[in-house]
Amino acid sequence: MNRILVFVFIVMHIVVYAQTEPQFTQYMYHRYLVNPAYSGSNDAAEFHLLHRSQYVSLAAKAIASQAFNFNMPLYAVSSGVGLTVVNDLIGFQRSTYVNAQYNYRKKFKWGNMAVGISGGIVQTSIDGSQLRAPDGIYTGSVNHNDNFLPNNLQQGIAPDFSAGIYFNSEKYFAGAALSHIVLTNANVGTPSGKSKLIFNRTSFFTGGYHFIINPKITISPAALIKTNFVNVQTELSVNFLAINTIVGGISFRGYNKKTVDALALIFGFRYKGLQLVYSYDANVSYLTKFNTGSHEISLSYSYPLKKKEVRGYFFHHPRFNL
Repeated sequence: MNRILVFVFIVMHIVVYAQTEPQFTQYMYHRYLVNPAYSGSNDAAEFHLLHRSQYVSLAAKAIASQAFNFNMPLYAVSSGVGLTVVNDLIGFQRSTYVNAQYNYRKKFKWGNMAVGISGGIVQTSIDGSQLRAPDGIYTGSVNHNDNFLPNNLQQGIAPDFSAGIYFNSEKYFAGAALSHIVLTNANVGTPSGKSKLIFNRTSFFTGGYHFIINPKITISPAALIKTNFVNVQTELSVNFLAINTIVGGISFRGYNKKTVDALALIFGFRYKGLQLVYSYDANVSYLTKFNTGSHEISLSYSYPLKKKEVRGYFFHHPRFNL
């Protein structure tokens, strides 16, 4: 019963105030999640699958997120395109984001720059029949006696837009993005009418550098800062690639007593264009007493696409040597 009540309070908070962005530890390997301008920047056709189970054992109903992405460059028009689907489950609330990305890319001596946008929808639902309120009546039917809680499954849908700028080269990457540019409100039915789920605008700032220690080892520190202009959260990580096969790293989320959340260990392998990565978040906040950590696993495939080079033609001329 305590677990059910925890999720009642969580859902009530979300209904009245806001929806948070899905949390992913492996942002450094899946940059499309935090920046729509990433698409095509790796000069490859990429496929990504990602699953996260968060705060395992906190409650009977899972907190989990899944993501799918495909992106590739379009050299003929100096652009990149992508498609991202993210499903986020918080107890008895589910939010699904479907977005298409487009960016314009420009190459400079110091690297590449891409300016991109994404557009799509966010569809959200709350299964009110599974919730229990302190003053509710549940004999034969569901009646929460609460105007903010629906008594059955309710769904809402809204348009969703984001934008970003992304810089990268073989040695570094950096970017900034803003999600939910147009304030996203999804109307969900309640006993008293319609209630809005508000998806707050969130800014993402990312960056990382690849230090080539020797031909067999590369060390890559990375950082992510995200804010909804009220609260700020940081993530710092140090990752490595050994003999072009073994992937690993460590990540820390938080910067003070109020934001410290988890210490994550990352491990995986890479074979040609295929990469499999697993990460475990050991919770270090007050929630340590109530859960056994978070698990994340991802599978990616990258197929290099090389821009066709325009070759000149040479003719032998007895006088001009053309």
